[in-house]
Amino acid sequence: MHTRLKMLGLGLAAATAVTLVQAPAASAATKTWHAQESVRIRAKTSTSSTALGLLPKGAAAAAEFKNGAYVMYFGGVHNACGSKGTIADDRWAKVTYKGITGYVAWNCMD
Repeated sequence: MHTRLKMLGLGLAAATAVTLVQAPAASAATKTWHAQESVRIRAKTSTSSTALGLLPKGAAAAAEFKNGAYVMYFGGVHNACGSKGTIADDRWAKVTYKGITGYVAWNCMD
């Protein structure tokens, strides 16, 4: 009986060790998002950053999507796409369009 308890204890310890191992963090998925105005795709979250390409008005891009929402980045202040009534905005979205991955002003996407 004593031997049996030892084995059971070892089994529980081994099972606990397995449950404590965490899976690697999942990367953000993508979801289609459309440009409400033509907007430059930038290398970084700043209007002074290199323009990698242009996302035309109405074009669909793959945008990062996680936990039921588009992923928002904060960076340089811009007034792109009218910033929906605000004077300055610092929100950006990471998108991929025709093989170009970079950042666009958040308010330019709809």
